[in-house]
Amino acid sequence: MQLYVCLVILVVSLAAPATAAQDAALLLPESPPIRVAVKAREEVVIASQARGMVAELAVKDGCRFRKGDVLVQLDCSVLQAQTDKAKALARRQKLIQESNERLARMQSKSVLEVNISRADAEAAFAEAVSMEKMLEQCRVIAPFDGKVGELMIRKYQFVTEGQPLMELLDDNVLVLEFIVPSAWIPWFVPGYAFTVTIDETGGLCQATLSYLGGKVDPVSQSIKAYAALSGQNDGLIPGMSGTVRLQIPSNKTAASPQ
Repeated sequence: MQLYVCLVILVVSLAAPATAAQDAALLLPESPPIRVAVKAREEVVIASQARGMVAELAVKDGCRFRKGDVLVQLDCSVLQAQTDKAKALARRQKLIQESNERLARMQSKSVLEVNISRADAEAAFAEAVSMEKMLEQCRVIAPFDGKVGELMIRKYQFVTEGQPLMELLDDNVLVLEFIVPSAWIPWFVPGYAFTVTIDETGGLCQATLSYLGGKVDPVSQSIKAYAALSGQNDGLIPGMSGTVRLQIPSNKTAASPQ
């Protein structure tokens, strides 16, 4: 009987390390360091929609602006002259139309002539409106409050249609962008709170997961994650980076990790 008890104790003692190792592998207290990037809520590169020389440049790198401010004014004097000509032709065709309509009431003009003059007036008006819209593209208007992330042009430089002018940042709200394993999708859900260490400042920031990306990268088996910063985060600017260690729950199928 004593020999049997000893054998049982020996078997249990030999199996215990393996079981403990398996439990440790299944229960990870935190993930390896994950790199995160600080980004502005809106980041957009503004391109020119017209051709011309940069006559006025109201901003420079890092300069703040308000929604509706004129950031760039191109010299579109030739286009302005063409627009004035189109407006004059539109007025001329309108006068011809009105004259033909009066003559038609006196039976001095046919219905066809009246309709043709009306169509000519409408075409001239549309041309004038088109030229006005093109002229408006000579001014670049700020689409939101923010600051210039990068200026790609200089004053007196000639720009063409589609040429990038500047990068605009809406840094009134900052977000975090990072990549996590796609295997975390079942438990890494919106509302998950964590702490980020910012490299440049050394400070700690509180963040909450907002949403995951729309697709998984099949090669790296990862997915993008986006988080919102909580509280005051003075001193943070877009482009800063940091690290985070996420607490991995023991029950990875949990709908909302603690």
